[in-house]
Amino acid sequence: MDTSSAHCTAAFAGLSAGVDAPTGHAEHLAGLIQQVVPDISEIRSIVVGVGPGPYTGLRVGVVTAVTMAEALGVPVAGVCSLDGLGARIGDGVVVTDARRREVFAARYAAGRRVEGPMVIAPARVRELWPEARVVGPAVQRYPDLGEFAQLDAADLLEVPADLPARPWYLREPDAKPQ
Repeated sequence: MDTSSAHCTAAFAGLSAGVDAPTGHAEHLAGLIQQVVPDISEIRSIVVGVGPGPYTGLRVGVVTAVTMAEALGVPVAGVCSLDGLGARIGDGVVVTDARRREVFAARYAAGRRVEGPMVIAPARVRELWPEARVVGPAVQRYPDLGEFAQLDAADLLEVPADLPARPWYLREPDAKPQ
């Protein structure tokens, strides 16, 4: 499952379901899981996109994954949420909306992350990688960057799940205690 962008997505055994939910991941994720998992007892492990992404969205996905893994007695592991799309495009830069007029970006060669992820202004993407193919959901907000493509949890199943199942934040949350 992945909740690191405005597109909330779940995948299982070749099935994938997603919904655009910029602020409603908690309301949609369980239903998406039910759509793609016909029998919950068939789950042998859980992979979750751990970001980078907005604070609340990441927490929804990671908490759901860790809770399900605990309840089912199966292992859970994290994957950089950009890596699935990076593996799909092969060579280029994946960008997602980081809000605050910034993007999360990582560069890929032969489907493997070779730089990033980092949080930068959209204009910096072309400064850092002037000739690179740029793909991702941030292109919806910043069309000059490149090609639009959604993140998909099915892509996460194609890359090594070698991160802890903890949200990967690249900056501090907006809300802070007074």
